[in-house]
Amino acid sequence: MAAANVNPNDFSAPWKFSDVVLVVEDQKFHVHRSTLAYWSPVFEKMFLSDFKEKSNDEIPLPGKKASEIKHLLHMMYPSLEVKPFTKSNCYFLFELAHEYQIESIAQKCEALMVSMVKQRTEDDVLAMLIYGQKYQLKSLISTCISEARRLTLKELKQHKRREEVEPDNYLQIAEGIIQRLERQCEETKRESLKHLKNVSQNLYTHARNKGTVSYLYNSSQETTDNWLYRLKSDTSVSNTNCAPLNYIASELIALKGRIDTLPNIAF
Repeated sequence: MAAANVNPNDFSAPWKFSDVVLVVEDQKFHVHRSTLAYWSPVFEKMFLSDFKEKSNDEIPLPGKKASEIKHLLHMMYPSLEVKPFTKSNCYFLFELAHEYQIESIAQKCEALMVSMVKQRTEDDVLAMLIYGQKYQLKSLISTCISEARRLTLKELKQHKRREEVEPDNYLQIAEGIIQRLERQCEETKRESLKHLKNVSQNLYTHARNKGTVSYLYNSSQETTDNWLYRLKSDTSVSNTNCAPLNYIASELIALKGRIDTLPNIAF
């Protein structure tokens, strides 16, 4: 009979009708067959089938770490001690839950991993993607692909584990990076032309007020190209340290030509 003062939190002694012992490394965990079977189809099958564990009082778990099994047991016995899912425990808990088919714990671990990727508390998003691929975690894979599109193509190509990324996932990431760069290119082009238009108009207005350029007679002529064309006729210099407006206009025309070569992206 279990002693009245036994602390069940460490599972080190019999308690509350515990009827089976898990032996991990050099430690023994006194637990309940019914609880293990409730959480894990693997244990349920073990206890109901003709496996030797069905009648054994002790079940060895070779290759497992006692500290990790104890943590898992606290998740299976939540009334004993609340154990939060954290960055430091979610990986081994997930792997144990995956092995023993404990879906609810596995799902909570995956949800935390997804949150870590979204909040960028996990630095290596491709390593997380590869982890998700290993266990076919669709939500984690999708989130990692989305976040990996923030990388540069150089970062993607030079990642030490790039070859482990599945081809379809790699393609989705690369396409996403290119689409992001195209959007940035389109935005840069639009903003640059806008500022160039403002500069050209102001310079033209300045030259027109000086009387050194000809007038544009209607609003349809008020374009960047026309302003710069008029400015090319202004060779006046008010200060020997300043370039004439026709030189500035030539430089702006060349700049506009370079900007115009940027592609127009349709989304």
